[in-house]
Amino acid sequence: MDDVRPTPAAPPRLWSLDVLRGGCALVVFLSHWHLWSSFAPQGGIERFIRALGENCYTAFVTLTWPTGGHHPAVICFFVLSGFCIHFPFAKRAHDGQPLAGWKDYFHRRFLRIMPAYWAACALGLAFVAIETLRPSGSELLALHAISPPEEIAVRLTGLSGLYPREIFAGNYLLNTVAVEIVMYALYPWFHALAARGHWTGLGVAFVLMQGFAVLLLRWVTPFWVFNSVFMLGLFWYFGAFAAERFVRHGARIRGIWFGLGWGAFLALKTVPHFYGLNIVRQAVWALVCTLGILWVLRREARHPAWRDRPVVAAMRYAGRVSYSLYAIHTPAIMLATWLLLVGFHQEDYLVQLAANLGASIAATLATYYGVERVFYRPRS
Repeated sequence: MDDVRPTPAAPPRLWSLDVLRGGCALVVFLSHWHLWSSFAPQGGIERFIRALGENCYTAFVTLTWPTGGHHPAVICFFVLSGFCIHFPFAKRAHDGQPLAGWKDYFHRRFLRIMPAYWAACALGLAFVAIETLRPSGSELLALHAISPPEEIAVRLTGLSGLYPREIFAGNYLLNTVAVEIVMYALYPWFHALAARGHWTGLGVAFVLMQGFAVLLLRWVTPFWVFNSVFMLGLFWYFGAFAAERFVRHGARIRGIWFGLGWGAFLALKTVPHFYGLNIVRQAVWALVCTLGILWVLRREARHPAWRDRPVVAAMRYAGRVSYSLYAIHTPAIMLATWLLLVGFHQEDYLVQLAANLGASIAATLATYYGVERVFYRPRS
């Protein structure tokens, strides 16, 4: 492990990545808001709104989703995470500054992730408790309330990224957060190799991890394998490598290259199926996300005044609350739907849409201002 020392200096915050992070969180939320608002629409207005949502969702899937694989925004989250974790270390090394100590790194990662993670766990378990005590009759809610005691224990410790079982416990999305925790724990090892220029070896290692994940499918549920570090680590590597290139060479991508990459992904979606195709599609989509990061950084450098435009400012704010939104919206939607079914005996589609939206916003803001900002503040 490298000998690194703490320093108060921090690289500048890249606001275009806040915009991208906010977009990813909103896409994940909007997907679930549409899919989990499942009451039958009645009347012309409700059917129109439902059809509009279906058409938007279909277009989104067609343009971005590696069929049979991860949500495209989740893949982009992992690419972003790799970039954002490695960027300050690469920047300090390139500028000849002392690196932040690992004790400081782990302390700040803990404060950044775990308080909001435990708040999201608690809300998920609150949903599990009320759905268990007073079942709603909804198959969706019953599925998300599955929570054997050992799985609750694994979830609370943050170790589900290493536990080869699919865990619901009222908040399924925390499985991917647990994989992030694994990547944060592995980063000192990653950094030690990257600092010595072993990028090719690291890339080969992450590719081989995906091959190992395919072998695991014989014994382990694919729902865990695809949500494991063996699959998601490669996307994180792409982001970290992009950060290294960005710092050392100012790598920024013109829009035409980003567009060509996206076009190649869409072409790949038309290839006849073969075993492993979805893994290839996911990797190519992760590369598209990597190009997208470098492209938005070019836009930031060329148009710094865009930072304060109202739409950009709104998306930057979405980026700031993105972790809370991602971590908390699942149990918020489940609780709102349970309350409508059990508390009000209400199955109106528009009411469910409004309740799920309102509950998600309220839970996000409560978690962000009441938990996340209390324990963690970015340095810049």
